[in-house]
Amino acid sequence: MKKWILFITVIAGMAHAQSEVAGVMFAVGSTNEPRVILPLKKTDVKIDVTAGIARTEVVQRFHNDLDRPLEAVYIFPLPSEAAVDDFEIRLADRVIKSTVKEREEAKAVYEEAKAAGKKTALFEQERPNIFTTSVANLLPGETVDICFSYVETLRFQKDRYDLTFPMVVGTRYIPVRSNITDAGRLNPPVLPPTIDPGHRLSIAVSLSGLPVENVTSTTHAIAVKDEGGECYSVSLAREETIPNSEFSIAVHLRPNDAPAVSFVQSISDSAYGLLSVLPPIGKVREHKPQPKDVVFLIDTSGSMSGESIAQARSGLRRCLDILNPDDRFSIVRFASDFSWFSPELREAAPGKLDAARDYIDGLEANGGTEMQAALDYVLALMPNETARMPMIIFLTDGDVGNEDSLIALLSQKLGDTRLFTFGIGSAPNEFLMHRMAETGRGQSRFIRSHEDVGEVMADFFQTLEAPVLTDVSVHWEDGAAHVYPERCPDIFYGRPLQLVAHAPGGFGGRVRISGLLDGEPQEYGIDIAASQGETHEAIGRLYGRMQVKDLMIRLMQTDAPDDQAELKQGIIQVGLQHQLVTRFTSRVAVEERIIVDGADLVSVKVPVPAPKGWNMYPTATGEPLQLLIGLLLVMGSLICRRGFRAA
Repeated sequence: MKKWILFITVIAGMAHAQSEVAGVMFAVGSTNEPRVILPLKKTDVKIDVTAGIARTEVVQRFHNDLDRPLEAVYIFPLPSEAAVDDFEIRLADRVIKSTVKEREEAKAVYEEAKAAGKKTALFEQERPNIFTTSVANLLPGETVDICFSYVETLRFQKDRYDLTFPMVVGTRYIPVRSNITDAGRLNPPVLPPTIDPGHRLSIAVSLSGLPVENVTSTTHAIAVKDEGGECYSVSLAREETIPNSEFSIAVHLRPNDAPAVSFVQSISDSAYGLLSVLPPIGKVREHKPQPKDVVFLIDTSGSMSGESIAQARSGLRRCLDILNPDDRFSIVRFASDFSWFSPELREAAPGKLDAARDYIDGLEANGGTEMQAALDYVLALMPNETARMPMIIFLTDGDVGNEDSLIALLSQKLGDTRLFTFGIGSAPNEFLMHRMAETGRGQSRFIRSHEDVGEVMADFFQTLEAPVLTDVSVHWEDGAAHVYPERCPDIFYGRPLQLVAHAPGGFGGRVRISGLLDGEPQEYGIDIAASQGETHEAIGRLYGRMQVKDLMIRLMQTDAPDDQAELKQGIIQVGLQHQLVTRFTSRVAVEERIIVDGADLVSVKVPVPAPKGWNMYPTATGEPLQLLIGLLLVMGSLICRRGFRAA
């Protein structure tokens, strides 16, 4: 029997070792000691913020330490609303520009140039917040800079703008029964903690055109300098950091300085506009708030281990404390499976919450992230009572690869239920958090390291108690503008409505925003003549990005092949027109001269550090675990057979 136990233990160790170093490439030097190939040496980030628009330039520096030509492939995150509109290779004495092409064509151009021995680079989108840069034919000892830029609008809430730059992709779990075909393009190799990634990141932020009161960060120590004239600079206090968490700052504005901004950009005879307005919907209801039916859905998978599950437990406990006595609630947890605190909604009356607190204290993080089955169960659990507001409060890092199917499920089954998401951890899936909340007519929020969880939850419930402008519609008086989003979200207290529009003949007249405030019709008028808005060079790009977002949402919601083909073609056309990187358009740069023999190329996926605070290694594919389970079952069967024969 001892031999069997020893064999099973060895197999378990093999599976664990595979999960730690999977995908990490090693080279053997002159001392015959293996070393990890780490071609990415540095990332420099420069962000210029004008009012509520941020233009970001990223420079990724690669170096070839090998004695053969190198191809480096780097998977990394960006904000999900980023409109990537430029990409180039910078060498010591020259710059190689890129062009936008359909994705398959760009990939073919890159592969042909790589095989021919030409310097080439490719920029692709895997998800709205996951991108890949590939650079081929780096000569031995050569350093190249891969540079790209993007533009985005910043999110505003109450008195501040939030700016986030993600640094590492949290390992995406691929559900067992999913049809995900690009799993290998979502997850970079993850280094064990004993290996330094050899890669540092610097950030410099400049702020202008904002009445700044102060700038804070809960993720990093920062240095803030007042440059005068409503201009500020922000940088890391330690200049550089290991890129293992997101960088986030809050730009707090002086009191009573709410955003009411408009920007325009004229291209030929057309005009593009950005409008951000905060209707005066009030902070407090004059009557008792509507009772709620709340289901808390909490992720207890392995990627939530450590600090993340502690934050989630703390957030849940705070939510129970804030519930009103006439609210009802339940709790559902999920990992590889799901279970619940109660299969029925319970009253939140005083004295009836102790059992729920005990349940929360017992939650531990382990296993896979089978989110869809749990979400489907919760949607079926929600009652259809008009007297109560049904809502789901979802706490997760969102690190899954089946985002499209989750959003499609919500679109089909959510009904009148509102969905609010809380992203947890140092590298949450910001795209999934935002998109699920948008689909559920709710809000997305993030609980970051060292942030006061109780304060975040108290602020959230205060927002729920304030009036909400629902059934929102926008009408341009001249009738010529095409506006995105086509379906306006509900407007919560302290959160502005943000619109982008295109008017072939230019803007004029007024915009009317109407909706229901606690069931009563309301209307707000805004002057939006083009002469009243500031100019900005990127409004057309932002409009194009919103077009792509709208088309992608519609693509997720249809199974009809003809409709899918038409929507895909529409995304390609918008990407080419506005020179944007999308799921179906990429940027490729090629130098025409041949510099190496392409057949001698070594291809390396850039390994990354594990997200800060993680206590375990990826469960993204489940392959080592599934292998171990299968072997254990085989061993168990053989042991049983041996026992029966002995009997």
